[in-house]
Amino acid sequence: MKKFWTREVKIGLSAIICIILMFIVIQFLKGIDVTKPANYYTIRFDNVSDVMVSTPVNVNGYKVGVVHEMQYDYASNQGALVMINLDKELRIPRDSKVSISKTIMGNASINIDLNPYVSVYYESGDTLDGATGSDLMGSLGNMMPEISAIVSKIDSVLSGVNTLVNDPALLASIQRLDGITADLQSMTSALDKTMKNDLPLIVDNVTNITNNVDTLTATLNTLPLEATLAQVTTLLNNVEQATAQLNQTDNTAGSLLNDKELYERLNKTVNSLDSLLIDIRLNPKRYINVKVF
Repeated sequence: MKKFWTREVKIGLSAIICIILMFIVIQFLKGIDVTKPANYYTIRFDNVSDVMVSTPVNVNGYKVGVVHEMQYDYASNQGALVMINLDKELRIPRDSKVSISKTIMGNASINIDLNPYVSVYYESGDTLDGATGSDLMGSLGNMMPEISAIVSKIDSVLSGVNTLVNDPALLASIQRLDGITADLQSMTSALDKTMKNDLPLIVDNVTNITNNVDTLTATLNTLPLEATLAQVTTLLNNVEQATAQLNQTDNTAGSLLNDKELYERLNKTVNSLDSLLIDIRLNPKRYINVKVF
């Protein structure tokens, strides 16, 4: 046993352990956890630009694995083969879509769009067909005609705004607005002064009026209003009775007011008396005989 654990064997075992540790560290730096169980799949892409070893593999934006190895498909000369390792718990349903997406910074990732309508899954080690998704720069390139049209419209709008800004009428309007603003400021100052100086006096006057109304109300409450109203009611009843008697002919006042014949006789008497007085004034000798001895 002592002969087996020789110096050379120990050096060889140490070298093997160092190589294993270096492999584990290198894989770890690539983002590959060799200690974690994983499923391996091979994806065939026509173009693997910006894809490299340790490129993340995502499902719904969540990282579920990395690219483990890449090589060109010399057998078919139709692209590259990308081997990915995924979490052991993740299984890829049949007819799922695998695509490469890129950001504006040139970073790439592999996205797996799982097919939720089937319950048949790929086996670890199977080969899937992938697609190259449109990157952001390509999308911007496709959008350039629309962006150019928008830029031309923006240029027209800016030209119109420039014309409007340079219009003397706009300057005159702004000056009028300045004048209106100054007037409003003056009115505000005057109103503020009024509120500070006159409003307290108005409030005091209103308070005095309210106090006077309260005093008047208290005075009215002390008056014998019920007795006064009773006397007024009695007076109105008496006036009503007197009016009724004046409208009847069974009394002297009613007869004088309602007897037309009596009125005519009185009228004739007054006329006769008036004629007599006129005749006396014109012919006094006829009625007064004065003798002088």
